[in-house]
Amino acid sequence: MYKYKTFKADSLYLWEVHSDAEAFEGRISHCHKECEILYMIDGEAEFKIEGKQFLLNSDSMLLIPPDCLHHWHFSADEISHRISVHFLMELLDGAEQDFFGGLLSRPMHFRGRSQNNLSFFFQAVVDCLNMPEPLKYIAAKHRLSALLSQLYFMNQTSAAQPLVVDKRIQAIVDFIGKNFREDISLDGIAAKFNISKNHLNTLFNNEVGTTIMKYLAGKRLDCARHAIADGVHVSDAAYDAGFHDYTTFFRAYKSFYGRPPSDSVTGPGGE
Repeated sequence: MYKYKTFKADSLYLWEVHSDAEAFEGRISHCHKECEILYMIDGEAEFKIEGKQFLLNSDSMLLIPPDCLHHWHFSADEISHRISVHFLMELLDGAEQDFFGGLLSRPMHFRGRSQNNLSFFFQAVVDCLNMPEPLKYIAAKHRLSALLSQLYFMNQTSAAQPLVVDKRIQAIVDFIGKNFREDISLDGIAAKFNISKNHLNTLFNNEVGTTIMKYLAGKRLDCARHAIADGVHVSDAAYDAGFHDYTTFFRAYKSFYGRPPSDSVTGPGGE
């Protein structure tokens, strides 16, 4: 059973989660446009981000960049307590976006007893829950900047490296990332990397948290969503991202994001 505290301030969302020993153990691979910074206060968990594995224990932190497919698995029969901060880059001003852009472009991991007082910076954001409006919005923005500043400082010397569980799968993830706009099939990937099709799909699902074709669709959908938001016509965005049938694209987009692609239109190029 989960117990949530939630908080929203402009483009920042916060979850503080307590779970008991019967908590759900995993989640389907997914991505979101917000950057996520997760702090594990107590408990253990395994996260996989684009084929790379990160192990968290008490007093561990994980930064998940925007638009990265990821999923998690919490140890069974254990109580956990964590804080998760989600925010859009637009929450930061121009100078902060330039400064922190590199920091937020790749996963970052500090595992266990960091000795950098991470709990102080996360708790400062949590404390905004009890502030009156509009103070909590102002405080949340500035306290997020302080948290990012601390992570930037820590990253200069002590960021942990992820575990790449299977180098073949990481090579396939990299290949799809560079070629997802092209015609890619499971048979073609299996032949290219000299792995049987059934074994490849099982291995990929175990390491990345989804099948190869669902992962490929997720990369194409993310590309299309960004193009649509930039004003590209929906059908053109779908084709440029690797979809050759609009009906297939529309159904996949609505299933993945829970809304039709036209909802992403911000410029003059939509439907």
